[in-house]
Amino acid sequence: MANTELSCRSCGLARICLPAHLSPEETRILDGAVERNRALPAGASLIRAGRKMDALYVVRGGSAKSCAVSMDGHESIRAFHLPGEVVGLEGFADGHHRCEVVALEPLRYCRIPMTRLEQMMEKLPGLRREILRLLGQSFDEAQRMRVEMSIVDARGRLARFLVDLSHRLQLRNLSPTYFRLSMSRRDLARHLGLTLETVSRSLGAFRQAGWIEVRARSIKLLAPEALAALLPR
Repeated sequence: MANTELSCRSCGLARICLPAHLSPEETRILDGAVERNRALPAGASLIRAGRKMDALYVVRGGSAKSCAVSMDGHESIRAFHLPGEVVGLEGFADGHHRCEVVALEPLRYCRIPMTRLEQMMEKLPGLRREILRLLGQSFDEAQRMRVEMSIVDARGRLARFLVDLSHRLQLRNLSPTYFRLSMSRRDLARHLGLTLETVSRSLGAFRQAGWIEVRARSIKLLAPEALAALLPR
């Protein structure tokens, strides 16, 4: 994190991060609990599956993935995390993390110890509401993914991912039509419940239709409205 950003209030991500719905006084109190200037190299684990939840994390720079391994050893990618997004919410279920969170590229992050977070949630109604909102949002997203896995074809799932990613980047004042994927196609396939070959074929079909341009991991959306038309109504 840049040294000039010494507080949540001065952070460029404040409008989409935890302080976004807090009062100025609540933000000031939150400031005192946040541990900043933390970093991880690409490939390192921010959260270990099975570990006790001792903190909540917020991505400050770079990106990460949440992975889960089933009893039969099958790995799925639950989510990809961008700057401003809270990581580790699933630990609220039983106090332990169910997912491994791994840096996809050099990662900068903030950490809020659970002891401090629990104290603040008791005293700050705005923070309590925000945590509940994020938990509900996470549950809704998981439900939507389960439904779409059963009723949406491969091209629809990939279109949903690209449209959603475009929107998330736009919220961060980044280009919604030209971006580099930080995840591999294999990880993308595991996230969408598809094979690597199916993801490659679907990208090829979008390219043939003139909807996107693809160069390695860089993607340019030429017809985002055509991709959006593939989404379930």
